[in-house]
Parts: sequence; structure tokens; C-alpha cells
Amino acid sequence: MARTRSPDYDKIHDEIIRKAAAIFANRGYAATSIGDIAQACGCSKSRLYHYFDSKEAILLDMLNTHVDTLLERCRHSLYGFQDPHERFQQLIRFFLEVYAVSRDKQVTLLTCLDFLAAENRKELIAKQRQLIAYVRDILLQLRPDMASDLTIAHVDTMMFFGIINWTYTWYRADGEVPPQELADRAVELFTNGYLKLSKRPAKSVDKNANAAPQKTPVKTPTSV
Repeated sequence: MARTRSPDYDKIHDEIIRKAAAIFANRGYAATSIGDIAQACGCSKSRLYHYFDSKEAILLDMLNTHVDTLLERCRHSLYGFQDPHERFQQLIRFFLEVYAVSRDKQVTLLTCLDFLAAENRKELIAKQRQLIAYVRDILLQLRPDMASDLTIAHVDTMMFFGIINWTYTWYRADGEVPPQELADRAVELFTNGYLKLSKRPAKSVDKNANAAPQKTPVKTPTSV
């Protein structure tokens, strides 16, 4: 007979994820054992294995859920608002609010992804690239003229993530600036500069050259 779930199964499951995220973010994945997580949760290792088969299973569940949440809200920002500026504002507000309440998961995503098995890591990276594409599309709605240079569109998108992703290193959600105010300032800072940013000048072609110069590909990072 299959083992039945307790009424508070989901609550305990989520608490394990929360505790594990805190340990991974502060101690690192490699330095954390199943015993450490069980101790933080106030339970035995055997009880922990009732919810997860392994430490990697905890990490995979945590990161998939975190990135899926980001993707869902990106879709909402992309399709739920008509005005591109409003879409971008809602997107940044969401990112910073999520990062404020899910700091440990975001740190784990940025620092522990390589500990997943290759196939699981590949699937998660594919989701991250969807996230990058959603943000790029919103930025191109703000600046349609940039669509002719997708390399720069990608660079601008990654600069956006550079601003947002690493706020955990200095920002305190319980400080003097609440997440929504920080988000609004980020929108103003990014868009006021972005809307005035010039396109790159067209490259001149040396007709006397024997071969065109090789273009260096832009590699999509494995974390956003």
C-alpha cells in the first residue's frame, strides 16, 4: 500500500526548501550535508528522505520552482500590460520584490547551479534563457530601433540583469528603502538612460580586405 501524505506535507516540504536555501546561500552547496539540513529543520535524516531523495533533489526542486515563478510573472508583465514602460516597471518591481523575500533562493541560483546533474542543469539553463528573452523583448518594445542590432540588444538585457541580480550583495529589504521604491528608482535610472542611448554607428567595410573580420559570438550566461 502506498504511503499516504500527511495533511501538512506541503507545508513541511516548503519549510525544508526554505531552510536549505538559507544554508546553501550562506555556507555553499558543497559544504552542506543532508544532516545539516535535517538539523536546521529540527527533524531526522530519515524524515527528510520522506520528502526528498537527496540533497541534489532539494536543490533541483528549489531552483525549478524559483525560476518558474520568475517566468510566470515575466509572461504576465509581457502580456498583461499594453504600455511598454508600464510592462518594464511592473517587471522590475516584481523581480526586486521576489528577490527581497526569496534572497536565499536567488543567491543559490547564482552560486550553486553547477552542482546539478548535467541534464537537470541544461533544462534549468533553458528556462533562464526564456527569462532573458522575455526581458529582451520588453526592452525592444521600449526601443524598437534596437531590433536591427541583436548583439547590442543582448548586451543591454544582460546589463539589466547585472543591475537587478546582484542587489542581494548590498540591499536590505527591511532597510530604509522598501523594494517597490528601489524598483521604481531602478526603472527611472535604467529607462531614462536607455531611452536616450545612441545606437552603435554602422561599421565601415574595408573593400580591400581579403576576408571579413571574424565576429566574436556573445555567449549566453548560465545564470541571470
